[in-house]
Amino acid sequence: MSEISQLQNLPDISFTDNLSMKEVEELTKGEFSQSMQEATGQTPIIYPASVPALILKAMTLFGYQILQYVDAGPKRMLLKYSAHGDLDDLAGNYGLTRRPAEKAKVTIRFTLADAKQPGAVGIPAQTRVRTQDGIYFATMDYAEITPGSQYVDVEAEAEEEGAASSGIEEGQINQLVDPIPYVASAVNVTASSGGTDIESDDSLTERTYLVPSTYSCAGPPDAYEYFAKAWRNDVKDVSVQSPSPCVVDIYFTLQDGTLPSKSDCDSMEENLRNDARRPMTDYVNCKAPTEVEYSIDVTYTIARSKSKIAVTVQNAVNEAVEVYKVWQRTMGRDIDPAELIAQIKNAGAKKVKITAPTDVVVGSAEIPKLTTCNVVYGGLEDD
Repeated sequence: MSEISQLQNLPDISFTDNLSMKEVEELTKGEFSQSMQEATGQTPIIYPASVPALILKAMTLFGYQILQYVDAGPKRMLLKYSAHGDLDDLAGNYGLTRRPAEKAKVTIRFTLADAKQPGAVGIPAQTRVRTQDGIYFATMDYAEITPGSQYVDVEAEAEEEGAASSGIEEGQINQLVDPIPYVASAVNVTASSGGTDIESDDSLTERTYLVPSTYSCAGPPDAYEYFAKAWRNDVKDVSVQSPSPCVVDIYFTLQDGTLPSKSDCDSMEENLRNDARRPMTDYVNCKAPTEVEYSIDVTYTIARSKSKIAVTVQNAVNEAVEVYKVWQRTMGRDIDPAELIAQIKNAGAKKVKITAPTDVVVGSAEIPKLTTCNVVYGGLEDD
């Protein structure tokens, strides 16, 4: 079942009236008793361990399984319930296909040991550079360090698709696998980006939900949101605003609340400024949201009656704080200490005293950013 917010308020449906196993058993027994009454004129007594009772139980199980298939079949073609291959078929009705995994890209700087080379030094295409833990990147095109230059920057992409190759910070891709004469070092001068896993069911469901807004071109906020999320698999949150007539500002974040780089913003802009995706009069800007800083400073206690599981509760509280951090790192979500208190209490704490964060309103083009986190266990407390 889909988890996207647009479908959460739709009622659940059942094509079998939500019949339970017990209800199916009662219906089976009723039909059996009626048939025996009509055939013999007597109402049968069905003992629990009798042969008729065992046959009826087998028939009940078989009938209930058939009902599950009857219920699941039509649901598979409803957007709320569709998943995997069924969702691919449903999305295909709207001209959509699941986006494949993509390779991350990065800029690698190749530097000479000595700039006083008499001629150009070539960097062959597919020259490999890797991280210390073995994520490989290969240059995409041939490049040269011209005479008198010390270095050249070359675009490279990961050898394997997937999100694991994305978000590698500057300087971490620094192991030259294929040595080149006169080249002393190769290191990334930008963070890698664009590496994504195959599109998830929720992402494809959301695009299928939004695609009717795009049948002319972008214009409505939903249409711009659709095209922004269709640009790349790792787009997470999108906020569409129009600060003045004919100007559209699109703020977005990547997976885990990562801010897009200037390169990411430029690439999305180029994609959305296509005349097939926007009204001719719209000028589209793609931007990273503004970060609103907050901190966590919490002291909590545990009831003395839970002393035997105090360590377990402490671990659960620490995990709850991590869950809160992820939850709070969402564009346009107000900083809410009440949510943090609820998470910690649900983890088993008795009292929670919060110094920070405080309630802060976060705009639709802003995103909370955690600066410091201090969680203190205050000991056991009488119930």
